[in-house]
Amino acid sequence: MADIVLKAETRSNLGGSTAKELRRNGRVPGVLYGHGEASIPFHVKALDLRPLIYTQETHIVNLNLDGKLTRSILREVQFDPLTDKVRHIDLIILHAGEKVRLDVPVSLIGTAVGVKDGGIIDFVMHKLTINVLPDQIPQHIEVDISELKIGHGVHVKDLAVDEGYTILGDENAVIVACVAPKVVEEPVPGAIAEAAAEPELVAAKGKKEEEGETPAEKK
Repeated sequence: MADIVLKAETRSNLGGSTAKELRRNGRVPGVLYGHGEASIPFHVKALDLRPLIYTQETHIVNLNLDGKLTRSILREVQFDPLTDKVRHIDLIILHAGEKVRLDVPVSLIGTAVGVKDGGIIDFVMHKLTINVLPDQIPQHIEVDISELKIGHGVHVKDLAVDEGYTILGDENAVIVACVAPKVVEEPVPGAIAEAAAEPELVAAKGKKEEEGETPAEKK
């Protein structure tokens, strides 16, 4: 697994106004957590986060915090709902021999036979949550969809057991499926003309009935 060195500075002033000021200056606030250790607020350059966040692989983060390197991994990213810019990140300290819970990207392998028959791939779960030791963290989890037919899917329980990690969550959850394309029925031209003429026929009938009424029939 590739390592990324991330240079950071300790964040002494906390609060919403300070965080806003950091973001205006192209920085992103974050927090470094550790099991049984005090959390450390920090801030990093927004551009330095791109290789870590916009990727399909999991990376170990060597956080250079005020000159001290700490081995960690990305736990959570918060995005601005309007601009989609990174607002905050959480990093978890990695300790040898201590398992960590994290989300790992799913990578689809192969071309489903159902696609060749006109099906569409519905990629439901792009990440899987696992419990794993630091030295066994996979960059991604591969899911082979070569034999996937229309109307079938790959569930969490269908994946091969890996001794290096344990997949958490619902084992019946669908990771990916091959679905039939939606068929949009186009209206028949004759039916359109018939439907359009129907109101006119009703109106004409009503008019004739009114014209055929006798004074005695009217109330």
